[in-house]
Amino acid sequence: MLLGKLARALVLAPLVCGGCLVQPPTNTAVNENRAKTEASPTPEGSPSPTASPSTPAADEAGGSKLEGYMSASALNLAPEQREAMGRVEGEARRLLALRGYLRAGREAASRWAWSRERIESYEKSPEYAAALAEIDKVRREFESANPGYTLRVNTQVRSLDEQLSKWNENDSVGRAGEELLGRAREQLAAPSYPDAPAASDVQRFERFLRGATTSATPTLAVPGLSPHGQSRAFDFQVMRGTQLIAGPSSPGEWDSSGWTEKVRAAVTRASTKFAGPLASPREPWHYDYRP
Repeated sequence: MLLGKLARALVLAPLVCGGCLVQPPTNTAVNENRAKTEASPTPEGSPSPTASPSTPAADEAGGSKLEGYMSASALNLAPEQREAMGRVEGEARRLLALRGYLRAGREAASRWAWSRERIESYEKSPEYAAALAEIDKVRREFESANPGYTLRVNTQVRSLDEQLSKWNENDSVGRAGEELLGRAREQLAAPSYPDAPAASDVQRFERFLRGATTSATPTLAVPGLSPHGQSRAFDFQVMRGTQLIAGPSSPGEWDSSGWTEKVRAAVTRASTKFAGPLASPREPWHYDYRP
């Protein structure tokens, strides 16, 4: 009796420990569908099929394999990037962030979001006052050309905390991440990718990830790399009194209402410090600021 209980405890132990692994949100639904398919009866007397790449067990193994390659790739990132990745929720969003950091390469350090102390110092500086003055020029020009309307601009620097919060909630990030997750699992399913990767295997996976594209386009920059994090970009929103007329939502609505060209005209006439609007992903309200 005692030996039986001990055996059951040893079997359950890895399952309990394995429960702490973060799995992609859609994995459960996929596993359920696969489980229903595999529950079909086999011809009498035939042996039950063994685990294959399409079984839930193999899918879980593929997830663990991907985590291993992601962890190995993250070792080549800067400490602040690894720390940010650790705060991204869900395997799909983490993988998408990893792709962004790998693509940024050495430029990431110069683009990284300012610390809270740096932001507070900047907001007291002549440089910040100059940025506000340029924004005010654009606002006055827009109001002159469009009576009854004005522009609202969030001039606060977007901290890393805020960027992470938006990344963890944004739908477009989730869709692109899930698509990239599926492609990465297919890539690692190839026999040429061992479960315990050597340095050359990790490098090959990183090359794949840098070049991998998705049909869904994330509408946010990777956490830490948004130009808003260094006050190098501003989003213009069209207002009529206290009513929001055109915010950072649909490019099509901006185009059909004429606000894309009206804001562009005001920016062009009023200041030489702005470049835009952002072309990819297309955001008619987003302008880079170049002091």
